[in-house]
Amino acid sequence: MFTLYPHQEQVIEELREGIRQGHKRQVLAAATGFGKTVVAAHLALSAVQKGKRVLFIVDRIELVSQAVRTFSALGLQVGVLQGENTNYSETDDIIVASIQTIRTRSAPDWVRLIIIDECHILHRAHIRLMERWTAIPFIGLSATPLRKGLGRYFTNLVRGPSIRWLTENGFLVPVRGFAPASDAVADAIKGVKVRGGDYVEADLGQAINQKELVGDIVSTWQERGEDRQTLCFATSIAHSKAIRDDFEAAGVAVAHIDAYSNADERKTIIEGFKTRDIRILTSVNVLGIGFDVPDAACLILARPTMSEALHIQQMGRGIRTAEGKTDCIILDHSGNTHEHGLPIHFEVPDLDTSEKGSGEVRKKRDEKDKLVTCTHCGALMERDQLTCMECGLDRPQRKSKVSYRDGDLVEFGATGDEAEAAEAERMSFYLACKGYQVAKGKNPNAAFFLTREKFKGFKAPRHWQYLDPIDPSDAVCRWIKSRNIRWAKSQERKR
Repeated sequence: MFTLYPHQEQVIEELREGIRQGHKRQVLAAATGFGKTVVAAHLALSAVQKGKRVLFIVDRIELVSQAVRTFSALGLQVGVLQGENTNYSETDDIIVASIQTIRTRSAPDWVRLIIIDECHILHRAHIRLMERWTAIPFIGLSATPLRKGLGRYFTNLVRGPSIRWLTENGFLVPVRGFAPASDAVADAIKGVKVRGGDYVEADLGQAINQKELVGDIVSTWQERGEDRQTLCFATSIAHSKAIRDDFEAAGVAVAHIDAYSNADERKTIIEGFKTRDIRILTSVNVLGIGFDVPDAACLILARPTMSEALHIQQMGRGIRTAEGKTDCIILDHSGNTHEHGLPIHFEVPDLDTSEKGSGEVRKKRDEKDKLVTCTHCGALMERDQLTCMECGLDRPQRKSKVSYRDGDLVEFGATGDEAEAAEAERMSFYLACKGYQVAKGKNPNAAFFLTREKFKGFKAPRHWQYLDPIDPSDAVCRWIKSRNIRWAKSQERKR
C-alpha cells in the first residue's frame, strides 16, 4: 500500500468527519494528479479491516481493467463485475464494476461502501442504487463536479487541493499556452446549434474544419510543439482523420483512434504512442477521460466546447508528471482557453442543487479574468501581465482591434506601430522564402505566391522583388516543406 501524502490524509479525514456528521452521500473533488484511486484504495482497505466490502463503479467499460490493475498493485484482492469478464466473490476486498453491467444485473447487496468514479456523469442506475441503499455510504469522485442538480443526490463536498496548488507543489507540471484569435473562432461557430449544453458535433465539425479560421495545425505544431508527444482533440471523426492526413503529409508519425476502433487496434496505437513510435495521437471524445499516458507533453485543442468540465478533462491529459517532463504546451485552435482559462484557473464551485435542468453548471468568466494573447508570439498571458514570458517583449498598452492571419497562432490587432510590425513580418517572410528558393536553385519569384498563401491573399509590394533575400529560419523552411508536401499530395489525388 502506498504511503499517503498529507493532503490525501486530510481529505480522508474530512470524508470521515462528513460521515460522523451524518452525510451518507459525499463528493470528493479530486483534480488530475491528486491520486484519487490511491485515496479510494485506502478507504477500501479501512473498510475491509472493519470486515466490510467495497464496490467501485466506473462509467466506461475500458476503465474497469485500469482500476483493477491499480487496486491490485496497491495490495487489494479485486473482483470484477463487467459483462463476460464478471468474476467476484464475498472474499474480495473490492469489486470493480461498470455501471452498464449494474444496470442489467444489479449489484451485490453485501457491500458496505460504494465509490462512484466520475460521479459528475450520473446515470439513472447510480441514482437507483442510492435510493435503494439509503444506509450505505456513497462517495463520488470527480475532478469536475459541475453537473446540474448533483447537490440533490450528494449532501457534502470535500475539496482536494486545487490544480494551482498541485502545480506549485510539483504534483502537476505547469502549462505554456499559445492560442488563435478568439473572435475568429467565435465568428466561425456562431451558427452552430447547441444541444445538451454543448455544440452539436456534426454542425461543429463543418464549421471548424477550416484551417483559415483556426490556423495551420501542422505548421503551428512544427513551430511550437517542440517535437513532443502530443494529443489532439478534434471536433469529429472526419476532422480528426483530416488532421492525421495533414501530419502524415508533413512526415510526422501520427495515428487516429475513435470509438469505433477495436480493442486490439487501440491497444497497438496507444503502445506505439508510449514508445514514441507514434508522435501524435488524434481523436474525438476518446482521450478526454481515463486516458492514462502521462508522457503526453503537448496538447492540440481543436474542438471548441461550451463545457468547462470537458475542457479541464482534456487539459488534464497533459499536466500529469513524468520522467523528464518539465511542462505541457497547449496549442489552442479552438478558443477554449480564452473562454475557460488554463488548468490553474479552475476552481471547484459548490454542488448545484437545481431541481430542473440537466447538463453542466456554467459560470461566466469576467472579461478581466480572461486570458489575452501576446501580439508578438501568440502566447497566452494574464490580462494584467505586461511582459510575455515566452518572447520577453512587452505587449501594447492600448487595446486594438482583432487582426486575423491565416496559418498562424495569432495576434490581437494591427493598428499604428503594430501595423508596421505586421508589414515587417510579411516582408521578412517574403525575403526568407526568396532565400529558400535561391538556395534550392528555384525561381525566387515564387516568394510572392508563398507569402500570399501564408497571409491569406496578402500581395507583396512590387518593389520587394528587388530586395536582397535573407537566410530562411527553420520555421520558414518547415512551413514551405509542409506546404509543398500538401500540394504534391493534392496533385496526386487529381490524377
